[in-house]
Amino acid sequence: MSNQNSAELKKALKKMLHGLQDMKKEQDEKVHKRHWGVIKIPFTLQEGLGTYTKNELDDIRKKLDVKNVSSLKKAELIEVLEGSIRGNLDDICSLWDSERFNLLLDLAGKDGHINAPNLEVTQIQYLRKSGLIYSGTFEGSRILAVPTDLLEPISALKNNVQVKEKINRNTEWIGLTKGLLYYYGTLDLPLLIEMIEKHTNEKLYLHEYLEVMNDAISYRKDIIITESGFSNPNVSDQQMIMQEQEMRKNLPFYPFTKQQLLSAGEPGFVDQNHTYLKLVSFLMKEFEMSKVEAEGLVGECVIETRMGESPNRILQLMASALKVENVELLKVLTDHVIDLMNHTRAWFLKGHSSMDLKPKETNPASSVSVKVGRNEPCPCDSGKKYKKCCGNVVA
Repeated sequence: MSNQNSAELKKALKKMLHGLQDMKKEQDEKVHKRHWGVIKIPFTLQEGLGTYTKNELDDIRKKLDVKNVSSLKKAELIEVLEGSIRGNLDDICSLWDSERFNLLLDLAGKDGHINAPNLEVTQIQYLRKSGLIYSGTFEGSRILAVPTDLLEPISALKNNVQVKEKINRNTEWIGLTKGLLYYYGTLDLPLLIEMIEKHTNEKLYLHEYLEVMNDAISYRKDIIITESGFSNPNVSDQQMIMQEQEMRKNLPFYPFTKQQLLSAGEPGFVDQNHTYLKLVSFLMKEFEMSKVEAEGLVGECVIETRMGESPNRILQLMASALKVENVELLKVLTDHVIDLMNHTRAWFLKGHSSMDLKPKETNPASSVSVKVGRNEPCPCDSGKKYKKCCGNVVA
């Protein structure tokens, strides 16, 4: 290709890129205007639905599974949706967890509107599609609101035993699922169901569970649907993790408690063990990083470790990001990183850390050495030599 053609191609690609960026900016502005336009307070359900476009009303219709009304005009559709929302308030909430349900109750308990919490665009879209919760700008502030004629029926839900039972069940299902994926990375559906049933001591009905999980994923994108089950969003290669776990048939999944899993299922949870905290503190002190910056970098190391990345690769990434030139400082950094890797619960090790699987050097009962040679099979049952597997990190 001639220099002239190459220059023209680069110019065309640059123009295309700018065009795509402009389109995205324009689309974002339209969405922002729809979500945060001026809203009148108070308002009725009919008035709230009336502020939506026909396409937005169709989204609510599909969400509520209202059939045979797609050909109706806007005013007629609003009338149908109004009746459906009033008559199916229990069902609309039946797939929610405590986070979404408590948000709805909070709105009803505070005269129908609150300052909008920090939510993603997809979460705002989800709430608007419910037909119950509306968004907009009131007196210069972004708010979420519910219609005044729904305040009493919504408030009554907190005393509805059946609704509360479903909310509690959903919350537990979602929390356990996220917790299991946080520590194990990716799981096929039969194994995931088996684990949840073990921790709840109840039979799980697949159809109901999948309905709840699909709805939860629509609200918060922190679970990935795979061909065979679900995955943590930070897992870059689900197939590889499953293959690594399959290689270790005789290694049981680490036995986390129910409370550990529920804690790990909370939004934004990070397993901050002592090695994590020490490395964050070291980066803040020696490299003058903010806590957010240090936690971000250490978090990347944790994810790479969970995926089974080699120590050399992770150290290269750290050294490159920090631009370490002092040899002594690099040695200390290396010690901290290796310590972190040794104590990080890895997806490919079924939730175990390398230290969990490190052979004990002595048997307390007999004081007989049980050291494993570097060329012997790794105790994690991968079939690899110890030096090529867990010993690669522990060393």
